[in-house]
Amino acid sequence: PGRGEPGDHRFDFGAELLALVLERAGGGWEVRVIEGMKQPRAMQAARQGDVDVVMLPNLVSEDSRLIAVRQPLRRGLLGMRLLLARPDDADRLMRVDNLTALKRDFVMGYGDTWMDREVLSELGFRLSVGSSYVGLFDMLRAGRFDYLNRGVNELGPELADPRLAGQGLVVVPGIALYYPLDDYFHVTPRRPDLARAIERGFERALADGSYAALFHRHFDAAMREARLQERSIIHVSGYPVPADTPLEAFDVLGLVRSTAVFTPPKVNAPR
Repeated sequence: PGRGEPGDHRFDFGAELLALVLERAGGGWEVRVIEGMKQPRAMQAARQGDVDVVMLPNLVSEDSRLIAVRQPLRRGLLGMRLLLARPDDADRLMRVDNLTALKRDFVMGYGDTWMDREVLSELGFRLSVGSSYVGLFDMLRAGRFDYLNRGVNELGPELADPRLAGQGLVVVPGIALYYPLDDYFHVTPRRPDLARAIERGFERALADGSYAALFHRHFDAAMREARLQERSIIHVSGYPVPADTPLEAFDVLGLVRSTAVFTPPKVNAPR
């Protein structure tokens, strides 16, 4: 499944990556994107075998009853979060220097089907929930809450679209949040052969540089524009990490463009 609503480009990279890893696995596969499904419905469709592969967050893998290919699709970039706000509130938000103040003084907008909503609520974030992805940006403009919490990989298309973040909203400078979040490919239990092919192809794409090339093509501009080296990274303590999470693969804090390889940048110390 791909986008749940028109204008939603959050799943474009995953579809291209799936095609790449299946080609690296030996080919002979066809990738067809089914639109109009939000994540809970997509997960149920995969359990029933109505779809073969879904992108779901790593924290739901244990309970999904699907076969998880435990490779973070974006090396943890989804968990590198920037704050989106109205211009009048950006100055107040950029002065936040700890999670306690952020949770106490500001309300975050969140999608009702986003699969870590209960986690963030339990961690003490004050949430205002919306049922529409596009509608959340309108709610923020209308002052229904103070900020949206967006992955670096999500913001580029959103800022380019006036229906989303491209009208009347700004990225809060100076700070970012981080927690170990990214999607895995999850495969219907009826297709263990497909899960094995995805895992095999993913490892080959990492080894031969084709994954790196795809990652850079999609996300280099977003990482440059995020100016992570100039931000203080506030780590969200207590965010759940399943026991089988390959944290060594959630290495986005060490990814910058240097020819065709990943090298570590200088990042301000967490606070």
